[in-house]
Amino acid sequence: MRNRAWVWVLVAVLVGAGIWMAADGNRNQVAKPGVDRSNDNLQVPAKPAPRAKVPGQLFILGFYDETEEARGEDILATLRRHRNHIEYLSPFWYSVRADGRIVDRSDRDLRDFAARENIKLMPLFNNYQGTDAFLHDAAARRRAVSNIVDLVRRYGYGGVQIDFQLLEPRSRQELTTFLRQLRQALPQDKAITVSVIPHRHQEDRTQHSKDAYSYKGLAQYARIVLMAYDRHGEMTDPGPVSPLDWVGEVVTAAREDGVPADKIWLGIPAYGYDWAENRDKAVPVPLREIRTLTRRNDIQVRRDADGIPHFTYVDDQGVRHTVWYEDEVSVARKVRLARRHNLYGVAIWRLGYEDEPYWRMLLRETGRTGMDMTPDRNRQRDSENKDADGDAGDVQEGHPGNNPDGNAGS
Repeated sequence: MRNRAWVWVLVAVLVGAGIWMAADGNRNQVAKPGVDRSNDNLQVPAKPAPRAKVPGQLFILGFYDETEEARGEDILATLRRHRNHIEYLSPFWYSVRADGRIVDRSDRDLRDFAARENIKLMPLFNNYQGTDAFLHDAAARRRAVSNIVDLVRRYGYGGVQIDFQLLEPRSRQELTTFLRQLRQALPQDKAITVSVIPHRHQEDRTQHSKDAYSYKGLAQYARIVLMAYDRHGEMTDPGPVSPLDWVGEVVTAAREDGVPADKIWLGIPAYGYDWAENRDKAVPVPLREIRTLTRRNDIQVRRDADGIPHFTYVDDQGVRHTVWYEDEVSVARKVRLARRHNLYGVAIWRLGYEDEPYWRMLLRETGRTGMDMTPDRNRQRDSENKDADGDAGDVQEGHPGNNPDGNAGS
């Protein structure tokens, strides 16, 4: 999801004519939908009843990336704790190859879990190894659309998340055409979202007209996820991942480009970057790992005017590091911005990075009533929610365990 080339390490075998399956004994070995039903012992989960959107509330979409479980993060545990607060879940399951075939690493257990908990699955489809060949070949494009529709119908998905990155400007019209054909082929009750690179209101306007993402064109057929993070990242100097004024300009640019507010998901980060003096690029670090680092080393955290935390430290080898990250204080301001603009919801990058103080903030600022884990899905606006313009001080300094809610870091 973040704006970088994702490396998919897949052991795949060709099954049928169009779907590639991961050769993992814990995965489902299912043939191409619509072609071979000989192994059709897997049943489609019951269709989740739609969760009503309460006025003034933001929906929550969570990205679920199983490829990073090696970091030791229990992503499923996070999902279980907050199952009643996530309306949409986008697991990294599928990749579209150059010829329109699909690499499939879906997980039956997660499908069943989502169905039981009334969470709409919107699996993510990326472009395999950054290819855009299928967009420019009419037959391959039709094959990709057909295979995606087959998967949605077979497994009863609530929709799809399209995350095609590293696209050249030449793909601008073809990407919009792909979304149009997908929208026409999918039932109207199946949601489509597409991730887009953010553009500022003024600085990037000229470039935006030339790149692969036509905000207005894509919004005719899908909701868009504004990836409003990585303003500073792996290949930049140290700085805030998601500065508030920049996020505001990104939202304004999308609105002025003709995207309705209710067709915008605002991507919000739950991570930061560590810049070391002896490295050429920064390393992404989950929020929960940063909490551990600061607590164990009694590191004092400072905040900029937007409440974004940052600090420096020297490691055991004598190397100096600079860390900027996002937490419940800084992200709260961006969620309030989303509510002021009446956006559709917020999309967390990504589940497993965040911690409980982050969730307490998220439930409050999106208009939830609290940490209620009962099956009641009728969300009501929190009557005690702070005014959208209210906030803690603009500059804070102190241990990261301290925050205006009085919540200690986990």
